[in-house]
Amino acid sequence: MRITPLLALACLTPLPAHAAPATHEIPMWMQGGHPTVAVQLGDRVEPLHFVIDSAAGATVMDQATARRLGLDDPAAAGVEVEGATDSRAVLRRTRSTRWQVGTLSFEAAAMQTDLSRLGKDGRRIDGIIGNDVTDRFDTTFDIAGQRVLLQPPGQMPADPGCVPNAVPVRDASMQRFGFIPVQLGSPAVEAVALVDTGAAQTVLNSAAATALGLRTDGSDARVRVREKGTRGLGDRVMETWLATLPGLRMGRWQHHALEVRISELPVFASLGLKERPALILGADAMADTQVQVGSGAQWVCLRGAAP
Repeated sequence: MRITPLLALACLTPLPAHAAPATHEIPMWMQGGHPTVAVQLGDRVEPLHFVIDSAAGATVMDQATARRLGLDDPAAAGVEVEGATDSRAVLRRTRSTRWQVGTLSFEAAAMQTDLSRLGKDGRRIDGIIGNDVTDRFDTTFDIAGQRVLLQPPGQMPADPGCVPNAVPVRDASMQRFGFIPVQLGSPAVEAVALVDTGAAQTVLNSAAATALGLRTDGSDARVRVREKGTRGLGDRVMETWLATLPGLRMGRWQHHALEVRISELPVFASLGLKERPALILGADAMADTQVQVGSGAQWVCLRGAAP
């Protein structure tokens, strides 16, 4: 499994605003550990496969798909972005077209880059639906129910399953990202988690691993090297280890023990989370959970966790 690019630092122009938001439902399935939705572009009936990613700051199309569909714009200027592994990638804008995602329809140009590394076992990934689309709604990611629900802002109930964003003061590049306070293991280690539906596996930073007493120097039998490391959009591979996280919780929500990665991804420093225990909360921790991210990521709710 690979970590999909966060694109948290891209500062890209969002897709055009829709008319007054309505409620939309988008069928979803898991593909290679990533929540995936079908997208139709223009008048083409061919369904394209896009990962729907709460921690991608821009909607991106694979450049081979853009060329095949005649949406490549050779005159478009490139924008250099930074992903989870600090790899630099150049994104260029596509031609504008009509998008149909479930019951949601809009006209927009996306960005494009090489996403060929995101495919697994011969199953293609044509693109990523980012939070530039979902941020206009209160969004429910329901992996068990195989759907994404987009509702007008203000629909999220204020209950114990919801918390305000754990990073209330965020710069413009992170305004649409959901951060939550979590407790790891027992006795509890307080940490901040970035809710990332596009990450197939949860990743701890070094500070979280150290606080849990996990050592990556070869002296800890509970920790083993992940030979493939972790790689994002580019060629850089980050050193990575695997270990079992005893469990995690947020308020009434809790998750049983699960295998996680430990990697000092440069994105932790970019998010201002290098020196404190932090993690990227991936789709593996959300399989039995309804994850709701309010418009503007002001609130995040976790409900229905595994026992």
